[in-house]
Amino acid sequence: MNVEKRRIKSNIRGILISVFVILFFLGVIALFYSLLFRQTREKIVTRGELNAQISAQQIDSYLSKGIDTIKLVSYTLDNMIHAGKSNEEIHDYLVSESIAVKSTTLEGASAIYGYINGAYIDGAEWSRGDDFEPTERPWYIDAKAFVGRVAVVDPYIDLMTNTMMITFSKSLCDARSVVALDFSIDPIQTVTERIKAENASEIEVILDQNYQVIAHSDKAEIGKSYLKEAKTLGGMAVAELRRANSDFFQIDYEGADYIIYATRVSNDWYCLSIANATNAFKQLNVLLLFTVLIGLLVFIILSVILIHSNKRQVQFAQLSIQVVESLAAAIDAKDHYTNGHSDRVARYAKEIGRRFGYSEKKQEELYMMGLLHDVGKIGIPDSVINKPGKLTDEEYEVIKQHPVTGNHILSKAKELSRMAIGAHWHHERYDGKGYPDGLKGTEIPEEARIIAVADTYDAMSSRRSYRDVLPQAVVRSEIERGKGTQLDPVFADIIIRMIDEDKDYKMCEH
Repeated sequence: MNVEKRRIKSNIRGILISVFVILFFLGVIALFYSLLFRQTREKIVTRGELNAQISAQQIDSYLSKGIDTIKLVSYTLDNMIHAGKSNEEIHDYLVSESIAVKSTTLEGASAIYGYINGAYIDGAEWSRGDDFEPTERPWYIDAKAFVGRVAVVDPYIDLMTNTMMITFSKSLCDARSVVALDFSIDPIQTVTERIKAENASEIEVILDQNYQVIAHSDKAEIGKSYLKEAKTLGGMAVAELRRANSDFFQIDYEGADYIIYATRVSNDWYCLSIANATNAFKQLNVLLLFTVLIGLLVFIILSVILIHSNKRQVQFAQLSIQVVESLAAAIDAKDHYTNGHSDRVARYAKEIGRRFGYSEKKQEELYMMGLLHDVGKIGIPDSVINKPGKLTDEEYEVIKQHPVTGNHILSKAKELSRMAIGAHWHHERYDGKGYPDGLKGTEIPEEARIIAVADTYDAMSSRRSYRDVLPQAVVRSEIERGKGTQLDPVFADIIIRMIDEDKDYKMCEH
C-alpha cells in the first residue's frame, strides 16, 4: 500500500513538474511576444514620426517663403502709400514684383494683387467680372481680422486650373488696404509623393485646420473634407486625431491595423503618416503560434516517452530542472560578467535554507526560486545590462523594473506563483529602503530574505565589469555591516558561518 502511495505521489509530482515547466515556458513565450510586438510597433511609429516631421519641415520651409514675400511687398507698399504714390505707380510695382516672384523667388507663385487706395489692383492684369467685390473676398476679410500679421487663407481649388491654391494676405498701413499673394500647393503634393517613395510609407496626408485634404500620396483624395467622411480611413483618422492625447495612435479599419503619426505644422495644418501594420502583426502571430505548438509538441513527446515508469518520471523531473537551469544560464548570459550567477545564488540559498531547518521539499523550492530570481532581466535591453560605465538615472530605473517583470512572468499561472516570491522581492532591504515595494523586516517573505543574502554574497564574490572578485575578508565585513539594514540578521549570520568554514574561499567565482 505504501509503495502504491509513493508511486501515485511520484506520478503526481512528475505531472506537476511537467505542468510547471510548460506553463513557465508559455509565460516566457508570451513575454517575448509582448516585447517583440512592442518593438515592432515602436519601429513603425518611429518611421511614421520621421516621415511626418520631414513633411512638416519641408512644408514650413515652403510656406515661410510665401510669408516672407508678402511681408516684403507690404513693407514696400506701406512706404509707397506714405509717399503718396499713385495707383498707376503701385500697379507698375505689383506687375514687376509678380514677374520677379514667379520667375525667381517662389515656386508655384501666382500674381500679387490687392485692394489699395480704394481700388482693386492686380499684378497679373486679371480681368475681373462686374460682380467682383474685393472687400468681400476671404483674403481681404482675413487680413482685416489679423491686422499687422500675415493671414493664411483656407486652401481652395482653382476652377480654371484645377489646382489646389493657398493665399497669403496682409493689411497695409492705412488700415483699409490689403495686399495678397496666391500660389499653388503642388510642391507640397510633391513632398508627400516623394516621402512615400523614399520611405516606403503607406499613406502621407496633409490636412488644413479644417481637416480638408491639401495634399495626399493618392491624388484622388485631394480636396476631400475628412470631417464629413466619418466611415472612411481618413475620417476615422481625423476623429481619433481630435480626441487623442498622443502624437500617434492605432485604428482598425476594415479588418486592417493602421498606425498613424501626426505632426502639427506652424499654421495649424497636420502632417499624417499612416502605416498599415497588419502584415507585420500577422507575422508576429504566426511566430507565436508556431513557437507555442513546437513547445507543446516537444513536451508531449517527452511526456509520452518518460511517463511510463517512476524512473522515467524522475528523469523527466530532472530534465525539467535542467531546462530551468539552462534558462537561468541563458538569462545570466545576457550579462557578460555574471555567467553562473543564478546557479550560485540558488545553491547558496538552498544551503542557508538547509541550515535554517527547511525540509528537503522547501530546500528544492528555494533552489528553484534562486534559479529564477533574475528571470525579469529577459525584458531589459542588453545595452543597459552590459553597459561598462555608470548607469544613467533612466537606465537604473529600467534595471529596477526586472523584479516586477519577473513577478509578472512567474505569477501568471497558479503553479508558478510561489516561484515569483524570489523574483519579486529579492531587492527589498530589511530596513525598508529597497525596491520595488519598499517592504521592511518580516514584511519581506522569508524566502526572498534568504535569496537577498545569497545574491548579495555572490555579487561581491564574483567578477564584475568594473572590478575583480573581492577578498573574502572584505565580503565577510560587508555582510556583517549589512546585518539589520540591508540584510536579515538571522540569514546573514548563517552565511557568515558558511564563510568562516570556507577556509580556501571556494565559495567564489572561479
